[in-house]
Parts: sequence; structure tokens; C-alpha cells
Amino acid sequence: MAKKEVIKFKTRNRQGRRYMICRNSIEDKSYWGWQILSKYSRCNNWTEVGPNTTAVLCHVCVNKTVGPPDIKGGYKSSGRLRGWQFMKEFVDKEGNVFHKGIEQPKLKGTLKPTEPKPEKKKLTKREKQELRTQILQQMNMVRGKLKTAKFKKDVRAGNVQMRKLERQLKKL
Repeated sequence: MAKKEVIKFKTRNRQGRRYMICRNSIEDKSYWGWQILSKYSRCNNWTEVGPNTTAVLCHVCVNKTVGPPDIKGGYKSSGRLRGWQFMKEFVDKEGNVFHKGIEQPKLKGTLKPTEPKPEKKKLTKREKQELRTQILQQMNMVRGKLKTAKFKKDVRAGNVQMRKLERQLKKL
């Protein structure tokens, strides 16, 4: 039985780190990637390795053996509303009826298409700050009225108004 030839690749130590030359730097017909890499010129890249590494293939040669990735087009909209499959009942433009994402062919064409809800306008930071200051001013006005209130009905009305303003302030 013939003993397998062991190839030692060049190594360097710099600043306590070990570097090894790429496996494609020499002709190695026993290596599986040699059939692919033999077409290209020899590689002279040095790669940082661990203390027990015997051979390394640099990132450039790996890319040559593997090839480019297949990049798909990404998400493509089906033309339906967002979250349509979670709605209790959804009817698309063709008249197909879905109950929680499951098509109901018996009901096709019996209902009118589901209308999208209008999106809520988000407040900007400045608009939120202005709204907050307006609410705080109103709260100060109500506090002043509460201090001067003599009747129980005025105190209750003031407290209700304060709670309402506090809820609005909490939403922001």
C-alpha cells in the first residue's frame, strides 16, 4: 500500500497571527477542486488560519469553484390587501371568496370585492410635540377651573375632562 503524499503549504507568523498560502498556489491533483481551479492561474493569497490548520483555500478560489449565487427577484405582491389571509372574509377583484385564507368556491361571485381601509396618517415629531403642548395647556385651564369650582357637578365635570385629556396625552 502506497503512502499518501503529504503536502506542506507555506506558513508565516506575523504579530502573533498565523497565515497560510492558498491551496491553489501549487499543483495538487489529489484535491477535489483541482479540476476547476486548474483552468485559472496560480493563487498567491495568504489567509489567516488557526494553529492546527494544514491547508486553506482563499475566498477568491472558493468563489471560482462555487460560482455566483442565484438571486431571486424577491417578494412579488399578489395584488391582494396586506393580511388578507387573516381576515374572516375577503373577496378579491375576480370575486373569489376566502374565509381566513381558505378559498370558498361555492361563494364565488356572490359578494362584492373587499374595500381597503384608509391608512391612518402618522404624526411627525413636531406635530406630536405641538399636540402635547395644546393638551397640557387645556389641562392647566381645567385645573384652574377645578380650584375655583364650588358645586359638586362642576368638580365632577372638571374631573371627567381631566381624565379625557390624560388619556389623549397617554396615546401620544
